[in-house]
Amino acid sequence: MSTICSVVRVAALGIAGLALTACGSESTAASSAAQGNTATDAGASAQPKAATRTSPAATTLPIDQGIYAQARHGCARATEILFYDGTNIGDVQTNEEWAGNDGPSSSVERIARVGPPRRTPDADFAAASRGFTMAWSAGQDGGDFPSLAVKPAGAGRFERLSMSGNMIISYDEDSYQKCTFAQLSPQMQAAIRAERPQLADGTAAASSAGSSASIPAPVAPFNIRPGHYVPVRAACGTTSDMIFYYDGRRAGWIDLSPFAANRMEPVAGARRRGADWVVDAVTGETLRVQAADKIAVGDPNTGVETLRWCPTAEVRASARAR
Repeated sequence: MSTICSVVRVAALGIAGLALTACGSESTAASSAAQGNTATDAGASAQPKAATRTSPAATTLPIDQGIYAQARHGCARATEILFYDGTNIGDVQTNEEWAGNDGPSSSVERIARVGPPRRTPDADFAAASRGFTMAWSAGQDGGDFPSLAVKPAGAGRFERLSMSGNMIISYDEDSYQKCTFAQLSPQMQAAIRAERPQLADGTAAASSAGSSASIPAPVAPFNIRPGHYVPVRAACGTTSDMIFYYDGRRAGWIDLSPFAANRMEPVAGARRRGADWVVDAVTGETLRVQAADKIAVGDPNTGVETLRWCPTAEVRASARAR
């Protein structure tokens, strides 16, 4: 681990999970959390420096998608993991080391931009971050520090730049290694299933190149990815949940029986009602697009269900269209 320190007025931190260390030493996780809150609040009132605007960049990081643990702990002993799924970055923690904890926790940020800071950085941060690729969430973009800064360090590994401190800022490099879900401890696996179940079924484990080739583009009229949508709490391979299906021509629910085309509704007659699509005029069922791969389907009788897209190969065989 290398460390660079600088004296500044205030500091801001990125996503939860950045290591918070005093200059030259490590603190406990409890004091880390307190420092992180102070630093974030202070960063909100920081005076902007001279702006150096850049054009929006891509949102792809130079690392594989998947689950990562700090190399010094390894996969089997990790109580916290970092994940990257091509769109989001975040972490999941077991919190098992804290007496009286409320169970696992997690954080997630959608990547708005990958690239350098929008304004001239502090000289020490500029030196420490040389060679790192920076990811910015919408909330962090334009600030002093990115949500995540990574530098590839060989197959399945990267260095992460973490920032800590208040009046004195420390820049540290931590090594991370890629893990499969099966390599994690039972406690860590349970935390992921509770907080981010899609990581358990491998949808974020493919490499960026491999996954981008297999993800279909959104199609009209709803402008979402065609295919299968499962409840956000469920794994893609769920055998107990209903699955919503859409292919640009028809849409409908697949229950535990095999896929039946005659149960689908043609979408040619779907009409907009504010932010929603009315997909079934008889039942009043609506569909609201939240993202290209995320929807909310509402039913007057059963309420609203938030669903996420899954690759066809990962849903149960009986649910696949024939």
